[in-house]
Amino acid sequence: MPPLTTGTTSTTGTTTTTDSLAQTYYTTIDSLGTPAPGIILACPIITTLLPIIDSPGVLLIMNQDGQILKKKSTAGQAYNFQRWIINGQIRYTYVVNNPNAYRTGDVDDPAGYYVIADSSLNTLQQVNFTAYAGDTAAVSGQALDVHDFVLISDNDYIIESYVIKNVGNIPSYVPHYPNEAVVAPLIEEVQNGSVVWYWDAAADTSFYANAATGNVYTDSAAAQDYVHLNSMYIDPRDNNLIISMRNQCQIRKLNRQTGATMWKLGGKNSDFTLDSAEVFLYQHHATLVDSNKTLLIFDDGDPTLRPYSRVLEFQLDETDKLVTGFKSFTIPEPFTDVMGSVQKIGNDYFIGGGSGNYILDVNYTTGQKVVEMISNQYATYRAFKYLTP
Repeated sequence: MPPLTTGTTSTTGTTTTTDSLAQTYYTTIDSLGTPAPGIILACPIITTLLPIIDSPGVLLIMNQDGQILKKKSTAGQAYNFQRWIINGQIRYTYVVNNPNAYRTGDVDDPAGYYVIADSSLNTLQQVNFTAYAGDTAAVSGQALDVHDFVLISDNDYIIESYVIKNVGNIPSYVPHYPNEAVVAPLIEEVQNGSVVWYWDAAADTSFYANAATGNVYTDSAAAQDYVHLNSMYIDPRDNNLIISMRNQCQIRKLNRQTGATMWKLGGKNSDFTLDSAEVFLYQHHATLVDSNKTLLIFDDGDPTLRPYSRVLEFQLDETDKLVTGFKSFTIPEPFTDVMGSVQKIGNDYFIGGGSGNYILDVNYTTGQKVVEMISNQYATYRAFKYLTP
């Protein structure tokens, strides 16, 4: 098991203090305000390392000021470090890149296995891809995609992977070669080791024309990454699944019983009419906040069309397909081309800056930076803050 390193703890009377570990990942940390007490989870990564190269990773648990409280090394670079409360028990999950895992064709994104851990980061379970009945595209040793993982219980979770498929259902009005290869995302819910629900993007023909990139279906030399699924979130109001698809510039809600699309936000075929300010580009993270009434999005942007990143809030009338409320916040940090995450905590946005190489706690009302953490070397796929009870 990779080592877990913690700060030293001393007790005087009823007060317990933890001396932080040396902070070598985020070299500039400015506490400009008073952050709410809590812990920060992050996995610094070096994006220039090819995923087929064996390289260790690290999990960091920091306090609200960026001081490292716990550090654990991982066999490969780690991503998407999250905390969950399941039936009153703390669980952590993260994904570890496996350089030896099967990768789909030309796709060079990190891929590997997820880990479910207890409150002390002891491994409870390693989660690998499980093929569903009738699946002919996935192969033995198929890896999980790193983008997201939803823990429902210790034996119930939602995973995602990518497969290469030669498809014959591209509409005639979309230029394409017969049996063009595409990178199709798969979503599965696995209970007690068995697939109880799955969704295959290749079955939905609307994705082909809507793709903003990865849409050259006349290129027989490369499988087209036309969807690029990058986040999943269960809507507690109806138990259905909200997904983000970078290369579609779109958020969708999927029915978790039938797999049918319930609505589409953004992209060329949006069910909701968006004005120019509401259009998002190559987003990476979509969740619900404000008692599940607000859709919160990390809007990466585009180097040419809009070279800055934003946080967006949407209130939606899902029945009549109307935007009933909208807010945008331009992030006062370098442009994030890929990756990124955002949480809304009180009056603050807590932002994992992805390829922008920063973590930021910022008051969205005043624009004041509360805590800013900058790295000269490491990107942060996502970063999450959890308040101290």
